[in-house]
Amino acid sequence: MTTPAAPAPPAGSRWQPATVTRLVSAAAWTMLFAQSAIIVTGALVRLTGSGLGCPTWPMCTDESLVNTPEMGIHGYIEFGNRLLGVALGLLGVAILVLLWRLRRTRPDLFWLTFWLTAVVPFQALLGGLTVRTHLNPWIVAAHFIPSAIAVGASAYLVRRTADSGRDPRPLGTPLLRGLCWAIGGLMVVVVLLGVLVTGAGPHAGDVISARNGLDTVMISRLHAIPVWLLIGATVLARILSARQGLSELSRALTVLLLVEAAQGAIGYFQYFTGLPIAAVALHLVGACLVIAATVAVVDACYRRAPLPATAVPDSPQAVHQTV
Repeated sequence: MTTPAAPAPPAGSRWQPATVTRLVSAAAWTMLFAQSAIIVTGALVRLTGSGLGCPTWPMCTDESLVNTPEMGIHGYIEFGNRLLGVALGLLGVAILVLLWRLRRTRPDLFWLTFWLTAVVPFQALLGGLTVRTHLNPWIVAAHFIPSAIAVGASAYLVRRTADSGRDPRPLGTPLLRGLCWAIGGLMVVVVLLGVLVTGAGPHAGDVISARNGLDTVMISRLHAIPVWLLIGATVLARILSARQGLSELSRALTVLLLVEAAQGAIGYFQYFTGLPIAAVALHLVGACLVIAATVAVVDACYRRAPLPATAVPDSPQAVHQTV
């Protein structure tokens, strides 16, 4: 059966037809899950006191690349997190191979995946620095930031696999779009202050590790201010998007508002119950969801051309026709 040709590029445009299969879309979702998982497992390393389970880097010990049974559960947890980082890098390489034939038709997907893969060795070096500085809280904080950015970039990658990636057209009023960008800015502030709260709290990752010295009550209350501003901005944007008939943006804002409510409830619960490990771990899961949902909100303020019909199926004929 002959596959119909993809639509021709508009006159004067550098855009070429997109070619995205379900496999590419699934790979993007896998990258988002993996980038979130590395954050959660990294938190579990800290929460279980396993930050120095492998006391050196890049070796686990001076004599062994891997952990040994004598190191106990902390060695397994720390080395397991290192292995997950390796797996994340291999996943990025695999997706790059998958996207190689699309590097000209969809350079946005290829280069976004390239940088998501490149951050892995950078994070490995930062992770090694955290071990060699005995989990200095400021280095640990710096180690978290690239992973948080990678979660947001992965969420953006997922959304780009659903359209042609070309010529974003703004939707709604400038006020609404500005409000959505403000939501994005507030999310960044919330995450950064959350990192400071973590550095001031009791879960250092090892009994010998220092904290950042900030007053936990003061920094927690400071963290709550942009959280409430974020919720208020989301509610207002949700009302405006509904009035302007922007259904996709309204759905994205609804999802974000639900995630914010759950995340806030967990945050207050852990604050008033002495930061139990399970609640802190769940709060890190929520942080990943907030980042991804915020990216979706900002991106939903713009509309791109849909994928050509030939790009959706996984059939080799469709891929060949458009490439």
